[in-house]
Amino acid sequence: MNLPPGRDVSIFLDANVLISAAWKQGTEIAQLWSFGGLQLLTSNYVMAEVQRNLPRVDQIERLRTQLLKVRIHYFDELPDLAEANVLPEKDRHVLAAAVLMRADLLLSGDKRHFGPLYGRQIHGVRITSPPELLAVLRHGLS
Repeated sequence: MNLPPGRDVSIFLDANVLISAAWKQGTEIAQLWSFGGLQLLTSNYVMAEVQRNLPRVDQIERLRTQLLKVRIHYFDELPDLAEANVLPEKDRHVLAAAVLMRADLLLSGDKRHFGPLYGRQIHGVRITSPPELLAVLRHGLS
């Protein structure tokens, strides 16, 4: 995977990425927050799912700290995108929001639903997995 050179890379975070990063101290995906040159994005609909799935106070505190570096876009209604129809209805808003926010990447660990789209670009948004992105970041943004 090649990342756009010379500017920050915008990454739309799916709920499972945020949940995984906040679930327990020191998770691998939490390393994402330590890299420079990234603009982390998500939506209010993703955040609603995240909040429903973090039951413990320590998880919520980790999430609050992480959200200081995440731009949350608020949609008045679920975003819609015809190309997202390849996904189950509950996941379509994730891809639509990433496209509408003009993200470079959509980061999702949901292999079941997003896995078939890994490596593909839809309206300029490349869908990728956390392991693939972390591997690229560890070898330097280029």
